[in-house]
Amino acid sequence: MDIAKDLALIDGLRTRVVPAEPGADAYHRAVLGLRAWPRAEDCYAYEEAVAERLTERYGEPSRWGTTTLVERAARGEHIPEPWAMLSTWATELRTWEVEDRWITLTVIDGDTDELPQVYVVVTPEDPP
Repeated sequence: MDIAKDLALIDGLRTRVVPAEPGADAYHRAVLGLRAWPRAEDCYAYEEAVAERLTERYGEPSRWGTTTLVERAARGEHIPEPWAMLSTWATELRTWEVEDRWITLTVIDGDTDELPQVYVVVTPEDPP
């Protein structure tokens, strides 16, 4: 686990071209830190450490829960990707707008028996 390497990975995702062809994902994503944390608390601490570094670079993030997105999707509203995916995997998102991209940091902690994972998504798609 190396925060500097993960920040470089985020920079690479932010500058990578997003495919424009129909059906292609209009975002890039990656798991940060360890794939299997010894304890869930370690995962959340790592997310906080990465968030601090991103905040130093880009300012305070927008923070929001995904409950509203889940409710809107349940009512039949179309939620664009990657936001629909994030709303099913995570409960809270931290999002920074950087130039023409959104960087979203979260912990995947949805309905799973596995330990949580720190997850980043970079997309030009505005949050709904």
